[in-house]
Amino acid sequence: MIEYSVDEAVEGARRPPHRGLPSTTLTVVFATSGPLLCSADHESWAGRRGTTHDVCVGAFHTQPVYLQRPDHQDGVQVGLHPLAARRVLGLPAAALTDLTQEGEAVAGSSMRTLWSRAGSAAPGERARLIADGLASVADRHDRAPAPRREVLGAWNLLARARGTMTITDVAFRVGLSSRHLSSLVRAELGIGTKQLADLMRFEAAHSDLVAALDRGDRPHLAEIAHARGYADHAHLDRAYQRFTGTSPSGWIAEEHGATTA
Repeated sequence: MIEYSVDEAVEGARRPPHRGLPSTTLTVVFATSGPLLCSADHESWAGRRGTTHDVCVGAFHTQPVYLQRPDHQDGVQVGLHPLAARRVLGLPAAALTDLTQEGEAVAGSSMRTLWSRAGSAAPGERARLIADGLASVADRHDRAPAPRREVLGAWNLLARARGTMTITDVAFRVGLSSRHLSSLVRAELGIGTKQLADLMRFEAAHSDLVAALDRGDRPHLAEIAHARGYADHAHLDRAYQRFTGTSPSGWIAEEHGATTA
């Protein structure tokens, strides 16, 4: 859970979008400074078309969400494990069929009440207030059915392997056929086992890239690709195009103004 406050110094006309990238967590954003405008593609972002949210619940998606960058924004961003969605939101992650949805439509009026309380709270207190509020919401769903043990087992196996374990091996380890396991995973998460593995591998590679940038290093994409099980640099590029809508170099230039090797 992260409380954030951002001021943009670049003129809005020259400011690129912020890409909300796919990840292995559901994202819930309590936007306390004003609604978030979320677009499904770059063209919609450029035309300022999309959906606005006070409490934005991002689905377990495999494409980026394009977010407008206002001059000032603050709020609290929550990372929610998809297998905890039943307990916290009262429904499985697969039920979040839109790329983004309003929190009140997903989990009821308590989400709007929590957003209102957070907006009135002093900075520094919002994250704790929202953590406590979400815990109270989860208590109401304490009898919600847990995900199937085979789905939990598959998630843990793939997470430990950072997405590089074969789906056949995962299915064998949990005692199901690959097709049956993928059906159960899709019913819980909205994506199949292969897509989940691909997402985990991409996330691991992207974490390596971001870590290099945070150290002030120039990322070496060929080395990252090899370390994360991609056949070569070109395969990593294709994964970035799929999950971010741009190349690794394009993402770095937009978000950091840096270059790669």
